[in-house]
Amino acid sequence: MKKEWILESNNSNEKSLIKRLLFSRGLKTDEEIKEFLNPLEMTLTSPFAFTDMEKAVSRLSKAIDEKETIIIYGDFDADGVTSTSVLYKTLKYLDANVHYFIPDRENEGHGFDKGALIKLMTTIKPKVIISVDCGISDVDAVRFINSFKIDTIITDHHEAPEELPEAFAIINPKAPNALDESLSAKQIEHLTYLAGCGVAFKVAQALLQKYEKTEFVYEILPFVAVGTVADVVPLLGENRYFVTKGLDLISKGKHYGIQRLLESAGYKIENGITSENIAFGIAPRINASSRLDTVKPALDVLISENPHEINMAVDTLNELNKVRQTLCQEVFEQADKMVQKEGNKNPAIVLYSEGWGIGIIGIVASKLVEKYYKPVFLMTYIKEKDQFRCSARSIEGVPLYDVIEANSALLDGFGGHKLAAGLSFTGEKTPFEIVKKALNETVKEYVATKELKPFIKIDLMLDAQDVTTDLIEEISKLEPFGASNPSPIFAMSGLKVTQKRLMGSDNSHLRLTVSSGATDFTAIWWKKGDIGLTSGDSLDIAFHPQLNEFNGNVSVQLIVDDIHSEVLPDEEIVSQCSYKIYDNRGKTGILTNVNDYIKTSKLNIKIFAESKYILDTVKSYPEIASRTFTRQDIPSCDVVMFFDYPADKQTLDFILEKAQPKGVHFMNYEPKILDEQEFLKIFTGMLKFASHNNGGKFELVRCASFLGKSLKIFEMLLALYEEVGFIKILDKNSSFYTIEFLGVDDISKILHSEKYAQIFELIIECEQFQKSLLEDNLEQILL
Repeated sequence: MKKEWILESNNSNEKSLIKRLLFSRGLKTDEEIKEFLNPLEMTLTSPFAFTDMEKAVSRLSKAIDEKETIIIYGDFDADGVTSTSVLYKTLKYLDANVHYFIPDRENEGHGFDKGALIKLMTTIKPKVIISVDCGISDVDAVRFINSFKIDTIITDHHEAPEELPEAFAIINPKAPNALDESLSAKQIEHLTYLAGCGVAFKVAQALLQKYEKTEFVYEILPFVAVGTVADVVPLLGENRYFVTKGLDLISKGKHYGIQRLLESAGYKIENGITSENIAFGIAPRINASSRLDTVKPALDVLISENPHEINMAVDTLNELNKVRQTLCQEVFEQADKMVQKEGNKNPAIVLYSEGWGIGIIGIVASKLVEKYYKPVFLMTYIKEKDQFRCSARSIEGVPLYDVIEANSALLDGFGGHKLAAGLSFTGEKTPFEIVKKALNETVKEYVATKELKPFIKIDLMLDAQDVTTDLIEEISKLEPFGASNPSPIFAMSGLKVTQKRLMGSDNSHLRLTVSSGATDFTAIWWKKGDIGLTSGDSLDIAFHPQLNEFNGNVSVQLIVDDIHSEVLPDEEIVSQCSYKIYDNRGKTGILTNVNDYIKTSKLNIKIFAESKYILDTVKSYPEIASRTFTRQDIPSCDVVMFFDYPADKQTLDFILEKAQPKGVHFMNYEPKILDEQEFLKIFTGMLKFASHNNGGKFELVRCASFLGKSLKIFEMLLALYEEVGFIKILDKNSSFYTIEFLGVDDISKILHSEKYAQIFELIIECEQFQKSLLEDNLEQILL
């Protein structure tokens, strides 16, 4: 699906590029800009701004002082694991009698599990249970804990339901009345951005203040940086401080386990650590632990003091991450085939399989959202429990939590955010198809009145002279990058391609050399493969700049986010098919470009062209002309380009079934409507030729191909010609007729026949189908 470029509003009168960037992101006053660019100078909101913090600290300090047993009940994703680490290390430092528990993703799921709670209460016998990154929706479970006279403190950051648990204290910025009324609207907004580890940090900070040991915050800030980046919460407000300071501490070697994990992923801490290094190097490895096994290796990396144990855990995480990548690809391919089979009739993708791991489906759902740009609900079915468990991902404009909450009566439980959520239900209570229908109907309400399509936000349009090493130095002032503060995307227009080549062992990456006047740039488009650009083509490019060092030379290269070009086919528009559809119907004068593209492409490209007019037109383009085929000789190939349009759906489907292409291009087409007299004159001539020069053998497919009509038309015409005495049919089969031509004395015998009126209707249908292929929605036609 082609991405729309949205240029953010900016102050064109401002000369400073950094100020133009910040202006486009809503930072307009000097005070806002100063705070944003200097996050370490920020004054953090007091942890006691949470209305229940005094109660929580009082209860925890009593447990610490009296050696009561405390259990930290965590969650198994990177945010949950780092949240657990924040409180565990802090409470240990304060000499608390503390244990931690993180539920098994497969068997116990998110939040409090009653079976796990019973085991904890009978073996460890806690006096206080404090949740991190979970618990806000667990009304029944907290009531269950309360019945054992155990105090529950909930720390969470997920959306709060209408009914809250009856906990001893709730520390969640999104819960009603959770924050001091004296806070400014800006302070409240920034606190709602906190990840689970950020909320846990506030509790740790409050405890450390009580015990006057605040210097320990620098031991736990690396955890907060990792969890905040991994949970993809906005890197605004206090989150900028947490991540900036945490990354600085990690870069200085503050945390051995995180350092080793980064090094194993190929990053050198002496070069400085960025939020991108955490997002791509640390978070997937921590998450792989719980997705495929237990979280123990991840926790060992974070909280162990034993270097040998840490190194073993790092190796385990790397191995699990490799397995996770393989499993994700397998499940993605399975789910993608199911989407293609189901078609594009629903506003959301809702699928399940008994074989899908609960730890994998969230990642796969994200990949499907990226491909199809619609909300995705992927579920695994646990047969022994008759339970469906779902990970869901969404797009801007369709808030998942609200969609799921609207159908909560069908579910056993749910939770999450606008763009990511989870739910569960039992098949006996609510069949899968009922839930699927309900989710689709709710999503439909959100998408019915708006056009949702993928887009790229362009921060600024630049000229070639703007793209320098100084630019990269300037934009580095905006780091750390992440959610709500992405790495800036710029755009340049009117560039020329001077060179193109593919990179990688499987040629999956594209490297272009593009120029603007005398200035050349290298542009890399990762995982794009080949596209229809050749030397001399014009293009506009959306990119983020990156320093490239080679043989001591430093230059700027462009990491491509998207390309717009008149010579390029539009992006895939029929995503549910087993092939990509490219819409070039409105493009004229591109035969030279297409010819060059075919010449340089490594794909096996074939051209569907039957009519004499089209064949004559492409004669001057040897690469196109040498690859033409008709419905008589359909080849297997990578790509089919329709220069002629099939006369009916049956012929179109037959071509695609035989060719099995990965890509299908619909080129510009001008329907040629023959006069009835001319049409019958040509047909009669073909009959005469077959009778006199081909032993009476008349090939149906060849005739249909030459005249661009359906086979049915010529079967009916042959029967009519025999009926009026123009020919005699001696034999026939599905491929050809054997005829004797008797002569045509008056063509009006055909034209005035009632049967010809039926034939004429079929001719009109063929022309209408070709016209529809030219003008209408290809997605609807090809379903």
